[in-house]
Amino acid sequence: MKRKCCVKRSVCLLTALVLLMLSAAACGPASADPSPTQADSFPAATQTAEAQAAETDKTGQADEAAESRAAQGETFLFTDSAGREVELPKTVTRVASGGSLANIMIYAVRPDVIVGWSEAPSETEKKYIDEAYWDLSEYGNFHDDGGGFNREALMLDAPEVIIDVGQWDEEYKAELDALQEQIGIPVVLIESQLEQVPAAYRTMGELLGVPERGEELAAYCEELLADAKEKAASIPDSERTTVFYASGEAGLDTMLSGTIHAQIYELVGARLVATADNVQVQKGGGSVSMEQLLVWDPDVIMFAQDSIYGEIAGDETWGALSAVQNGTYYEIPTEPYNWLGRPPGPNRMVGIRWLGNLLYPEIFDYDIEEEVRECFRLFYRYELSDEELYALLSRSTLKDRLGQ
Repeated sequence: MKRKCCVKRSVCLLTALVLLMLSAAACGPASADPSPTQADSFPAATQTAEAQAAETDKTGQADEAAESRAAQGETFLFTDSAGREVELPKTVTRVASGGSLANIMIYAVRPDVIVGWSEAPSETEKKYIDEAYWDLSEYGNFHDDGGGFNREALMLDAPEVIIDVGQWDEEYKAELDALQEQIGIPVVLIESQLEQVPAAYRTMGELLGVPERGEELAAYCEELLADAKEKAASIPDSERTTVFYASGEAGLDTMLSGTIHAQIYELVGARLVATADNVQVQKGGGSVSMEQLLVWDPDVIMFAQDSIYGEIAGDETWGALSAVQNGTYYEIPTEPYNWLGRPPGPNRMVGIRWLGNLLYPEIFDYDIEEEVRECFRLFYRYELSDEELYALLSRSTLKDRLGQ
């Protein structure tokens, strides 16, 4: 009896299996040899939709988690200059610099949080930077697709945030979002065009937990900018000094008026003679012929470092220019960074009063030596010796006194 039951059970199972196989065959494709499009496209589309749904769900969960942590006081949502909301620790203690302007600004506000530089300090810059920060990691360009970004060093340093400083547009904003998603570390941008420098210092101070320091730097910059505007406004157009910026091996590469690199000149009431309409425009500026420069015959020539400042006094062609004959040609100081730009960041603050005093000493009537000392104390925490100060000003303010 038991054996009959087992046989009946086996028959039932076999019948069910056959019916299942027939059902599957009926639902199968009509063609025995489907094309890749027929066989593969729908599963791929389904998989993509599922992945998108999962990603959306993951993003939603991350947003909810961020809001939860923020509600508990562990973090806060910081809105950067590009309008991006980024979740950050309530107390930021580990920061990676995202660029040369960020190097300058973070160090001025709170150096002890820096874990690495986008670009390590040069030998010249090291003189004005505490030795403890010389050998921090160097990450390179965060947006370099050619392998210049040292991601491994960044991950080992474990920063809580990457701070970049500068200008932005929608394309760069998207790049910041992509970088943040790729590395899993918050990335913020603080805008710092000339008029925004005070606000940038305040934002940096708040972000790094030292609002008093941020306010100190911001207030100094505000007063400096307002003073320069007021003084420049008193200069009639007919009395504004014409200036040619000279760079390159021949001294004939230049910057154009109305550009970001011309801002300090124009702030203090100078007029750059080179414009986009009268030079051969190239990346970062333009180039001119010696004949054109002789036609302009500017009141002042400002030489970039490593150009030909030291060679023109005995040059017959350059000697035909009024600025050379009158001795009103100078070399821009570049320690620890260029005083007038390149990079066009907060390093230019020291250049505002220096250039104003150089071009219009009766209007920008300062003790410029003390002004430079104060700027170095405030931004770089560095006390200039007399010898260092004289070296910085030896080819500009003090050139007549020092014979250079």
